[in-house]
Amino acid sequence: MNRLVSYDWLKHYADLEDVSPEEFAKRISLSGPAVEKIFPADALLHKVVVGHVLEVKRHPNADKLKLAIVNVGTQHTAPVQIVCGGSNLRKDQWVAVALVGAYVKWHGEGEPVKLEPVELRGEKSEGMICAANEIGLADAFPHEEREILDLEEALRIGVLADSEDEHSKKRVFEHVMKPGTLLADLLGLSGDVIMDVEVTSNRVDAMGMVGFGREAAAILERDFLWEEPVLDSPRSKSRDSQLSVTVHDKDLCPRYMAARINGVKNGSSPWWMKKRLMAAGMNSINLLVDITNYVLLEYAQPLHVFDVARLRKKSESGKQEAEEVEIHVRLAQPQETVKALDGKDYALDDKTLVIADAEGPVAVAGIMGGERSGTYEDTTDIVFEAATFDSVSVRRTARRLNLYSDSQLRFEKGLSTEAPPIALARAIELTLELAGGELAGPVTDVCTHVYKPLSFSIASKEVSARIGVEIPEKKQVEILTSLGFGVKASKGVIAAQVPWWRDHDIEEAQDLVEEIARVYGYANIPAELPVGDAAPRGTDAELVWEDHIRTIAKGAGLTEVYSYSFVSDELYGKAGYDSSACLHVQNPLSEEFAFMRTSLLPSLLQVVAENQERYREQSLFEVAKVYYRRGEAWTDLPDESLELGCAFLAGEGSFAKAKGFVEHLLYEFGIDNVIWERFAQVGFWHPGRTAQAFKDGKLLATVGEVSPHILANVKIEGRAAMIDCPLKEIFALSKGIKSFTAPSPYPESKRDLAVIVDTHVEYDDIARAIREADALVAAVEWFDTYAGKGIADGKKSVAMHLDFSSPDRTLTAEEVDGLLQRILLGLKEKFGAEMR
Repeated sequence: MNRLVSYDWLKHYADLEDVSPEEFAKRISLSGPAVEKIFPADALLHKVVVGHVLEVKRHPNADKLKLAIVNVGTQHTAPVQIVCGGSNLRKDQWVAVALVGAYVKWHGEGEPVKLEPVELRGEKSEGMICAANEIGLADAFPHEEREILDLEEALRIGVLADSEDEHSKKRVFEHVMKPGTLLADLLGLSGDVIMDVEVTSNRVDAMGMVGFGREAAAILERDFLWEEPVLDSPRSKSRDSQLSVTVHDKDLCPRYMAARINGVKNGSSPWWMKKRLMAAGMNSINLLVDITNYVLLEYAQPLHVFDVARLRKKSESGKQEAEEVEIHVRLAQPQETVKALDGKDYALDDKTLVIADAEGPVAVAGIMGGERSGTYEDTTDIVFEAATFDSVSVRRTARRLNLYSDSQLRFEKGLSTEAPPIALARAIELTLELAGGELAGPVTDVCTHVYKPLSFSIASKEVSARIGVEIPEKKQVEILTSLGFGVKASKGVIAAQVPWWRDHDIEEAQDLVEEIARVYGYANIPAELPVGDAAPRGTDAELVWEDHIRTIAKGAGLTEVYSYSFVSDELYGKAGYDSSACLHVQNPLSEEFAFMRTSLLPSLLQVVAENQERYREQSLFEVAKVYYRRGEAWTDLPDESLELGCAFLAGEGSFAKAKGFVEHLLYEFGIDNVIWERFAQVGFWHPGRTAQAFKDGKLLATVGEVSPHILANVKIEGRAAMIDCPLKEIFALSKGIKSFTAPSPYPESKRDLAVIVDTHVEYDDIARAIREADALVAAVEWFDTYAGKGIADGKKSVAMHLDFSSPDRTLTAEEVDGLLQRILLGLKEKFGAEMR
């Protein structure tokens, strides 16, 4: 999991004033979350300045363009002319101007491009009056298409929103707004950097600024500056909260907290909050939603806010009472649906945990709120939700609905039941400060059990022994304490109580060793080679043969591919396979990975189809395992079988290439006397262009062209051939040592033979009969098959080259002619053959 971190914001939680971002990144990456990239917060604001529009004229050669005369400060001795198409451009407007040399995104899309002086429709343009999305500020200042950024309007509702009245805003505005001022300076973005930080999945706490600040303070041995939020109790009402919460499934929701606040004023968020949300890659929606996102970024604990006016509790008479609301945390009922905040409708099932009012679902628990209960500009009374949901339930629901969010990413990793109180307190604190209002009574807290923190003990000597360097017990205690552990040391034993934000991560005493080692610094542990010889590694025969196959295939010009072991029902259906025989994955990442494959061929077909536009000829292979159902119970472990799959896209020569490769492969493995049989089964394979290789009755390979119907399904043009090889049989029959027969020192005798046989007689059977006729037959090679004029119906002529050789003498013509006559008699007896 990666997150974006503003370094200026991080300094509010750890004393890092004298630590440069580069030094911080180096130190933190060696002991904690890794900083992968650092870039300035004002990256798209280089050479972007405040401009004052002095005059707007029509463009003489374009109806939709205008000529703006803009004062951009002392950088230019005179105002500059800029061609602009902004629909809201007007005289006396304050705008963001990208000067020549600045980088902007055209219409907010694509990569940044460098501005150069240009002429547009015959008029000179020295810069660009920018829209918010063209300089990376769309999240903070939304705008309509073709609208430029109006700085006066933007700053009055954003940067200057904290001013008490319009007079104060005007006074501050006139003070800060000067032509030529760097926009980054005006917005307070100069000097800050954004860090792209990778946080491992087990450290959800470090996904929050508070947790990341705690890590930074511990690793760099600095003060941790966070203070736990405290509710301002005098602003809370003492009467009932007019809020009822019922948790129907306590296993899936071990804790649910809610607080009602009346009389809030929703609107735009202050600039400091927008700036921090923008730095983290989040959009500003409205003040109330921004508060939930801000707390999410601070504490890694998701929150949700409901509009009370859209939540109802039914009275006994059946009428809805506007003053009192009820919330139910329950499983969805059959045929219930919810329209989420992404604007899409989702069909729910009885495995989906939802948040519901008396009318039905208003949110998918832990994932996303519903549109019906969302907050808008006219919202005055709200309910904040802070809860803990079962991680497995959230993960499965997200996959099932194909619905994902920042909240879901955190919930599915596992959050503590102790996180909601602090996050909710922070949300209430921010709301009362920024949106006004007052608490409508005490906070509702439905908790299924009393929290008991985990505790583990370990000897300090064992810690040093496992790390490989002597670390004083005092230092060990200091490290654990700085990370938030409650630590007691006595008689060489360290007892540590796990803080609640690590209760899904620290599972045993050995985890304490890792914590001490990483904060102590892996770089501080001496690099010493272990004493003694390495234990010899056993040889796995299957792996040796597997490597040998790859070497043979690559040597034959094939390209190796790696595809997923999971397939979709759609792909299997297109390839003519039945997915019902496959093992079904209970929690697939998506429908594309719902089944364990029983064949490599559908995946290879997909690879061929996806690459045929660039490569009209392909020769591919994959060596991987397939998975078959074992036993009657679906819970049984699958039977894994190693197979070789190949695909050839080479037009009419596809089958010849495929069969030639199999013959080469079997030869390299020392498997001879292979019997080839026609395979005419209708389905995946072409019934007239498919054969199977057998040895001692065991199937070694199926080689053939793919049925045109299957090729059409996967949109492959032309003819393609494939190979399906179960490697278990090949490995069993392979010879580790190849036999060698010295060539005869005596010359060979050659004869050509053409025989007429029934059309159903296979050449391979004829050749085998000839070779078995006498040991002096050295080789049989086909060169022609003919049927037509001069050949009776139902017959064909098969012509072959025959080589005869003896290891101890030169054969006479009479001996060879006699052998040839004996071969003809044998073929006539076995196949009814006649010499042509």
